[in-house]
Amino acid sequence: MSRALSSLSAAITSGLQRQNERSGDAGFSSMVALKRVNTELSRRFDQVEKALAPPREKRLLALGKFKREQALTSSEWRLVFAGLADDDEVSVPVLEDDHLFDRVHREVAGRIEQRTLSRRDWLALCFSYFAYDEHKPDDNANWRVLRDDIDRGFDAVRQRIGREKEWMRIVAEHRELFGAQAGTRLAEEIFEGRARDLSSLQAIAQVPDGSWLWQRIFAVLLSRIFLLDDETFLKRLPELVALGQLNTRYLNQVLSACLTRYHRSRYREQSSSLLKQAALEHWGSPQMRSKQNAWLQYVEQPVCAMVVAWFAKEDLEHFFTLLKGEAEVDQSRLFYWLRFANQMSYTRIVMGGDAWHDRGSDFVAFREKNKGRLSQLAGGPSHNNAVVMQIGNYFFVEFSGTGNACYVYCADAAPFNPDKPVLGLATELKQQGRALKRMSHSPAPRRPNVVEGWLEKFDDELRTLGIVAQRPASFTQPRLSGDKPAVHTAASAPGTGDSLDVQVRSMLGSVPYKTFDHRSKSGVYQVLLARDDAAAKTALLRLGFKAVKNNALMFWRL
Repeated sequence: MSRALSSLSAAITSGLQRQNERSGDAGFSSMVALKRVNTELSRRFDQVEKALAPPREKRLLALGKFKREQALTSSEWRLVFAGLADDDEVSVPVLEDDHLFDRVHREVAGRIEQRTLSRRDWLALCFSYFAYDEHKPDDNANWRVLRDDIDRGFDAVRQRIGREKEWMRIVAEHRELFGAQAGTRLAEEIFEGRARDLSSLQAIAQVPDGSWLWQRIFAVLLSRIFLLDDETFLKRLPELVALGQLNTRYLNQVLSACLTRYHRSRYREQSSSLLKQAALEHWGSPQMRSKQNAWLQYVEQPVCAMVVAWFAKEDLEHFFTLLKGEAEVDQSRLFYWLRFANQMSYTRIVMGGDAWHDRGSDFVAFREKNKGRLSQLAGGPSHNNAVVMQIGNYFFVEFSGTGNACYVYCADAAPFNPDKPVLGLATELKQQGRALKRMSHSPAPRRPNVVEGWLEKFDDELRTLGIVAQRPASFTQPRLSGDKPAVHTAASAPGTGDSLDVQVRSMLGSVPYKTFDHRSKSGVYQVLLARDDAAAKTALLRLGFKAVKNNALMFWRL
């Protein structure tokens, strides 16, 4: 408590006692209102509030007087303490001038010995300590001396004040910040989840967003991401992505590290909705050719290609299910093109009038989620939709309406720009005279998940373009079967299983559920929740699952 506040408190108490002696009213000394005022003043003074650094202009003025060896007031000395790392564009910072810094060190050492160093003086020194703009501040001997002065100064300030206060407890808890390994232990605590809210430390220590301390902390955090095994990494992925919120200057590095680690895991072909959406919000779509270079500033080409494949798979599933128009889902087309999804460098959905204006919740959510990645289809029946897929140097244009052939164009000589907000059906997407190929969907296969009929013909045509499917994929409408399901509860967790098993288990936590895996039989993977749990449903949707109609607890995905 400050001297002024202590004097006020003593005066209140003394006045109450005198009044009590004069009046003989034993109850007067406990006047509730005055005691509340006394308590509230003490509380407000002691609570931790952000101590702002002095304005740079004032710091430079004080530094000018200091360098001219003019007498300084107490407040001017404090400005000098806060400006030791300032570069006035004429001379080097005080921290890099041995003669000038020695004068500061002697002043600080004297105040420590005489126990006159105030909390505000100490905070000003902290600002210079954390604001020194060097990746390796330890290489500067003066900076190391300042670090020792701050460490000793904290003890002096604490002894001078006497009563332990909240800000002292917080500094004592993070005392390693003023040692040779500053930042290492704090980074480990953050990564292990033991230190989550650093606002109190920020308020006291005055750590600038661009400080060397943040560089050290994030260097440790990012390196630790790559030391996690696949299962632990997937389980902790949400909190790892959230690390970027500690200091948004490092958000790009955090996303880059998480995406790169995901690409190295066995889950890379399973889309991560969390990573995809976070990167989409900050970097734009990797499929937009104007945005491609932006992505490649943060991740390597294979990592970018992984995310593009995620978008391609999701676009295909949406196109052949949500945007099916008047017909039922063409399972054979979905099955066919999913076999090439990992090779697609670009996809664009072109929505007809019905889908573009549909106010159903699914359509509204789809348009909002894919804002900037959709075009309108002009001309033709309103129920028809198109999807443009790029594989290698070729555009493949498919339509949801039956009776429409697949058109193939050379991407670098296409008669349309697929990024346009509006694309004409007959004037741009269906130009038989300028198309490289026009492939019809006949004859129909006996089963939708077998490469025969038109699917076999398409494979032959694509092979002439140097395009071959890398691996098979399958799709059927979700349905319960007589297979014995796997039952999962909090008490009996499944084994490691395959990647999708692991993802489901880590996301659902303690919610009991059953799984039905029909993928080996050209089917889908299903999850049946044991109870209606909103968080569990949200988690499944994030993993790319879709709800089954007429069964609110059943979800499916490929």
